[in-house]
Amino acid sequence: MDPRTLLRILRIEGLIPFTGSAILIGFVVTLWEGGFEAASWSLFIIAAIAALLIHMDAHIWNDIMDLEIDRREKSRETGRDRPLVYGWATVADYRRMSAIITILVVFLAAYLTIYRFFIPVLFIIGFIFDYGYNHPRFALAHEPFTEWYIFPWLVVAVTVTIVYAATGMFSLLAFILSLLNGLTGTCFVVSMMRRDVNSDRLGGKCTSSVRFPELPHSTIFGIITMFVSVLMIYPLALVLGNFGFAYILVLATAIIAGINTVLGARIDQFCTRAMYSVFPDFEAKANKLMLQQVGATMVHAVAINIILVVFGGIV
Repeated sequence: MDPRTLLRILRIEGLIPFTGSAILIGFVVTLWEGGFEAASWSLFIIAAIAALLIHMDAHIWNDIMDLEIDRREKSRETGRDRPLVYGWATVADYRRMSAIITILVVFLAAYLTIYRFFIPVLFIIGFIFDYGYNHPRFALAHEPFTEWYIFPWLVVAVTVTIVYAATGMFSLLAFILSLLNGLTGTCFVVSMMRRDVNSDRLGGKCTSSVRFPELPHSTIFGIITMFVSVLMIYPLALVLGNFGFAYILVLATAIIAGINTVLGARIDQFCTRAMYSVFPDFEAKANKLMLQQVGATMVHAVAINIILVVFGGIV
């Protein structure tokens, strides 16, 4: 197996905005909920490592599931390497790596369960996300709108799990903040589906963009994210005990969601143009805008953590 395969499996552009952001949010929420000395940071680290491994396993199965579709995808234009397509690794290699990762996660979860009773339930939910969306047997990724209602909850699941591991608490603050960040991150996933619409259609993958190509999916989801963020101001105010504090967090989310909406609208325009005219640079141009959405999502995670630290009196 070519060592370059491991970099593709890591897939930093997907790992950091979702699981990475969840770990960052979980860290600050743990400080808020329990303080530095009261939290079990060893359990926090173990839970974070397990979450990263599950995410990597999802990448493995996604590559296996989409192998034939990836043969048609413009990898050079989108800057993505395809180890299975290029012959760097085989499906058997991928399955062995998945088995090793799964065994490691089970051992880590078993250790965490000694200290936190509900850990098995949370990890089962994680594997449901992993296999349900990415495994060829279920292939929810090939169905319309699954990215809309699955991806926002990935950040929630990871954040709630690691905060629970560190504090023994199911934190409502972790739930709300991670949902806001998960929605922000999902903006770029919806845009990714718009970018890949041509190769997905050729490969028989019936995503929402393939089924309903005329709809401005990226724009719609961005607007939904802004709307939900506004709805969260009252629950956040109850949890934080300060309406002004909650307002700042929601305002930061709405601003980033607005940026992602504008970028998504451009991607929708490119997608529509590609439907009705010759547009060879469609994937490359859409990919650049999508990566800007990834950056905005990471900025959002950092911003809400800084706000929580500064205005929450953690330091």
